Amino acid sequence: MAKGSNVSRSFSSIGGSLTRTPRAPTAPIRLFKLSVLAVLAACGGSSADPIPGPGAGGTTGKVDDTGNTGGVAAPPTTECRATAAIASAPAADARARQAFPIQLAVGDEAGMKGPRPVKLMLYKGGAEVATLLDAPRELGKVDVLLNTTVTADLATGAYTLTATVGCPANATQARPAMASAPLHLVRLGVTAIDVRGGDGARGELMYHAVDHVYRSSYPISSVVAATLVLPQGEPEIDDAKGVLRAFAKPWDDLETPPVDGTGAVLEKGATLPVSLTVGTRPDVLVTIGKSARGPQGVTQPTGLDVPGAPAVRVAIAGAYAQGVKEGATLAVRLKDSPVPSVNRVDHPLVIKFEARNDANEWVEIPGVDVNATLRLYGVLGNTQGASVPNLPWVAVVDEATRAVGGKAADAAAVRAALVKHVYEGMGLSYDRASGASHYTAYSSGYGSAGFRLARLLRRDNGTVINCSDCASILTTFSNMIGASLKYAIIGFDFPLNPILGIGATSFGSPFNSGRLSFSYHAVTSPDAAATINDATLAVDGDADPKAAPQTKLLVQNLTGADYLSRLSPGTPTQVGYKYVDKTTTNTY
Repeated sequence: MAKGSNVSRSFSSIGGSLTRTPRAPTAPIRLFKLSVLAVLAACGGSSADPIPGPGAGGTTGKVDDTGNTGGVAAPPTTECRATAAIASAPAADARARQAFPIQLAVGDEAGMKGPRPVKLMLYKGGAEVATLLDAPRELGKVDVLLNTTVTADLATGAYTLTATVGCPANATQARPAMASAPLHLVRLGVTAIDVRGGDGARGELMYHAVDHVYRSSYPISSVVAATLVLPQGEPEIDDAKGVLRAFAKPWDDLETPPVDGTGAVLEKGATLPVSLTVGTRPDVLVTIGKSARGPQGVTQPTGLDVPGAPAVRVAIAGAYAQGVKEGATLAVRLKDSPVPSVNRVDHPLVIKFEARNDANEWVEIPGVDVNATLRLYGVLGNTQGASVPNLPWVAVVDEATRAVGGKAADAAAVRAALVKHVYEGMGLSYDRASGASHYTAYSSGYGSAGFRLARLLRRDNGTVINCSDCASILTTFSNMIGASLKYAIIGFDFPLNPILGIGATSFGSPFNSGRLSFSYHAVTSPDAAATINDATLAVDGDADPKAAPQTKLLVQNLTGADYLSRLSPGTPTQVGYKYVDKTTTNTY
């Protein structure tokens, strides 16, 4: 018997030589390195037999300079000394969605060719469970699939694969072979997926209208990103019908999280968005299921905690976490950032599982992938505020990041993209009748502004706005994704060059009256008016902004002096920034 093997064998005399007849194992058999099992050693002869020469079954004649003997080839051997080995992953999923591959190595130490009987059996505790192959096969690799229809009716736990390889029917001397390998059936699944800051940061987010009711906020910065509903009394991994539970697609309502019939927030069963700073490689936290549906609908353990079970790890796009056990929560640091720029990303997450074999190699367990789609917002941070209602609103962050669309990863480029979005992409137009604000109110002069953000998102007061509204929109959208802006007031009662107001089709006055002057004007700046961003209007970008023809120039990161010279025929000393670095506060 080969060293290290506990396979039971009996012997009988066939044709004057000693052969081995395999019997089914009575206990699981140890898996050797690379999951290749022990091969029965030669019996009744040496594995180093001398090379036959002339007159001893070899070829006759002299060897020429081409290497040919010029003689007659020896007749094919009729002695069979079979060998067998099994290679597979050390674990399979009991309800996998694809068949489990097993590879047999069929050989013959004596070199006898031809098909020979090959059989592969699955045992549990010494009892036969299934015949996986019983057919003649040629020498070489033999691929066998453990079909899902077999494993679907099996309980989790320890099993044994046993292969027997016989000899061709015309063998004059025959020695069959046997090989065995342990196989653990498990059930693998995930009940929750969370996203944490990793080497960056997870940002704040909140819904601003729970059940679509104003002034009803729900922060989600610490809420688990994706969860399953696990009804009491049912297994965690599978539903009552045995179907693997699946994570919901990203929640699309931007005002409210999911609620029940009473309006209470549902804590489980949704996939909610996560805000990450640009470039973050997040930690993905996966919680392993503790129970599964077994044969005849009985709830069974996952098999992960069975003595002798191989080590299992989680694998996500080349990143790993060891220690898969029932109920464990493991953190996997992603190798690459899913948010390299400011953007909304629906990130496909594929969670795989791998088992470690006796060669200390990790081998994928096929057919058990867990799939989820996570909605991630790549942002620069949050400079709007740290409490309700100034936490970043999901509705605003969603719109702002989609407006940037992955084309920027720095604050100046983000502000420029948002100027374009507010000016061209939101369907807004200037109040040509009176230039009045519709969503912004000043509480004490121009020192502070209150912004009715929820009303703006719903367009409760329509799509007509003025410069204060544009400044409020631009600062709020920019600040909620971390590209800091404050508003500045230009005053007062100053003349205008021809401008292209928001929603207008031609340069001229922003008013129906044709008046070319502002009583005041609100713009935004990150640096006390040294740099100006303005979504209310476009200026003439050519060398003479006072006269036609005009060239449309969006106000994106212009210097304060350049902007004033294009806005007004006066000089910067005659028309100046009277109030700077003011804050817009969100209201409902």
